[in-house]
Amino acid sequence: MKIFRSFVVVLLLLSVTSCVETIILGSLATGSMITREKSAKNMKDDVIISTILLSKYTGNGLTTLKNNVDVTVNEGRVLLTGVVRTSKKEELAITLAWKVNGVREVINEIQLLEDGSYRPRNFSRAVIDTILTLEIESKLLIKPSLKSTNYKVNTVNGVVYLMGIADDEEELNKALDVVARIRGVRKVVNHIILSDDRRRG
Repeated sequence: MKIFRSFVVVLLLLSVTSCVETIILGSLATGSMITREKSAKNMKDDVIISTILLSKYTGNGLTTLKNNVDVTVNEGRVLLTGVVRTSKKEELAITLAWKVNGVREVINEIQLLEDGSYRPRNFSRAVIDTILTLEIESKLLIKPSLKSTNYKVNTVNGVVYLMGIADDEEELNKALDVVARIRGVRKVVNHIILSDDRRRG
């Protein structure tokens, strides 16, 4: 029953948050923060970076229906996903990310809208992407050989972006296999690093 309640809390957090690193929040809510392959200080720093970027993006029109940039932070590595109308907005998002103290890497996966306009089907696609993300998170959660709290999933137009830390190549491959097998996934973009990766500092 406790596992089920934790699962529900994580799903609720995933459904109401976008730019703030939801896995961190979910870990705090479910008491599983200690299992994450990150120190408490790194987690705190990542939340601060996420919060600052959310504020900057909101103030610069990067969290609207037409320009919606999501931020995922893991040990100072910032993954930018979402959609924007123009390349100038994309460049602005990248520039603002680099200006935040503590950012060590910026990974740009922002997609440009084909014709620069917002259409009703964009909203429908966003709903589908959210459902797909929740399904992937749940599959990772119930996989006994994976530490699901080590991973963050973002889906944009059917493209799944993974970020986090894996203990070894075997765990990484298992996580990628879980995602690849899910119906509706068009492509998997992997930004997961191993626990001994030099980028962890």
